[in-house]
Amino acid sequence: MTVSTNVFPEAFKEESSHGLDVVPSMSDIDLQESQYADPAIREVIQQLEAGEKVLPVAHRLLPELSLLLREWSRLKLVNGVLYREKKEEDKPHLQLVLPPDLRPVVLGSLHNNMGHMGIERTLDLVRQRFFWPKMAAAVEHYVKTCNRCVRRKSLPEKAAPLVNIHTTRPLELLCMDFLSLEPDSSNTKDILVLTDHFTKFAVAIPTPNQKARTVAKCLWNDFIVHYGIPERLHSDQGSDFESRLVGELCDMTGIKKSRTTPYHPRGNPVERFNRTLLNMLGTLDNEQKVKWKEHVKPLVHAYNCTRNDVTGYTPYELLFGRLPRLPVDLAFGLPIKEPPTVAHTDYVKNLKARLEESYKLASKNAWRSADKNKSSFDKYVKPASLQVGDRVLVRNVKIRGKHKLADRWEHDVYVVVSRTGDLPVYVVQPESGGGPTRTLHRDLLLPCGFLPPCYSDNAPNCTILRRPHTRSQSRLQSSPDVTEDQEQEEDEVIVPRERIVLPMRFSIKHVTDHDQQAEVSTTGDVIPSTTSGCVSPPQETLVV
Repeated sequence: MTVSTNVFPEAFKEESSHGLDVVPSMSDIDLQESQYADPAIREVIQQLEAGEKVLPVAHRLLPELSLLLREWSRLKLVNGVLYREKKEEDKPHLQLVLPPDLRPVVLGSLHNNMGHMGIERTLDLVRQRFFWPKMAAAVEHYVKTCNRCVRRKSLPEKAAPLVNIHTTRPLELLCMDFLSLEPDSSNTKDILVLTDHFTKFAVAIPTPNQKARTVAKCLWNDFIVHYGIPERLHSDQGSDFESRLVGELCDMTGIKKSRTTPYHPRGNPVERFNRTLLNMLGTLDNEQKVKWKEHVKPLVHAYNCTRNDVTGYTPYELLFGRLPRLPVDLAFGLPIKEPPTVAHTDYVKNLKARLEESYKLASKNAWRSADKNKSSFDKYVKPASLQVGDRVLVRNVKIRGKHKLADRWEHDVYVVVSRTGDLPVYVVQPESGGGPTRTLHRDLLLPCGFLPPCYSDNAPNCTILRRPHTRSQSRLQSSPDVTEDQEQEEDEVIVPRERIVLPMRFSIKHVTDHDQQAEVSTTGDVIPSTTSGCVSPPQETLVV
């Protein structure tokens, strides 16, 4: 090392901010000019220097002036800069009275550069150093409308009440879905599950794959041939269910096809039986689990022979009109009394009457159970419907693998185009106009009317200096989309600064209508956003 200075890596010669943005330092003269540029702070400073009272008209024209004068006993000048004195543990502590033009810089530094902490922690950091009227409200508004916080931290909303599906007869609605398990000894890992919504009768078919040809073949051979043609077929938007082959089968048999909204399993009632079947298969012994394919149909038959809590009947009885005979009945010779022999016409007549009565009771029980579930679900729902033209974010549900650092919401902003009837289902399209429309459930949408339309994650607020690279670290390759001009802009700190001429003392005889409008406009309540130079909307338009 004493022979040549070239032994040091080039990265050690570069300046580093350790991942933090650079905030330019300000002298007392810069702070004086910035405070004098604000009419309200200027009046307080001049009153402290001259001892003259502020004229009443100034209170009407400068809303923040009255709030500053409430702290009169705590305000003091240090080197011409206005501070607010407060006591912490019986020790005086000075807070800089911050003018409006420096507040976005401070909020960006103490929130964006401090790990995007919550409202209380950000407010505590600000209070330790600065003071301005309505500071708590400004910090709360800034944190709630922070672009990164909204996309990363905002939790999904339960804003749509539960909508129940009602049926009144068997095979009115057939629901289907795939249940995937670990492969068994025959390398089978998929089960096609079919359930009749009214009777809760279930059919499960182990399949070698999830191809559309397999779905159509199982649907025809294992259900339609044995139980009849359903009126409507309901599934999710999987390619195997939405294929042309399945569509042609539905057209040929006169079946109406419906589907759920994307990533909304609650819209498919078969999901509930999947959980039941999974629990039943999980109770098998370890030796039996290796050959779980052989136990699927016996377990599903056992489920069909047990009473359902929703209907009050067994699915087998509602579909066939009689109780099933189980192996235990044969073993013990049950039932003891043999039914009397009747003619076919009498049997059909009695069966029809018995089924009609069972259907009425089952429908009544199903409605009662649905109303109970809806009441329980809606307790935790805050209904919030959307209107056409509302700006929303879409939940980021397409990510795969490990995504602990990923945003909860997609980057693009969407606009509501229409609503599907009275259902909480909306058609949205990208705000930029590019890309297809998407039909999504309300729970996957987050209102974001406060986000600026010109927001971009790639627009830095100020300089971002990266950590230097050592010999043991691999150098990061620059993105091909970044030009040299953009890289140069990232290495510069751009702080708009104008030379402010110190204005004269506020006086009635010097005030004109034009001057009043100008001074009032400098004390507006709109807080400028530090991202992309956009302006956030007023507080009343905030929707979070």
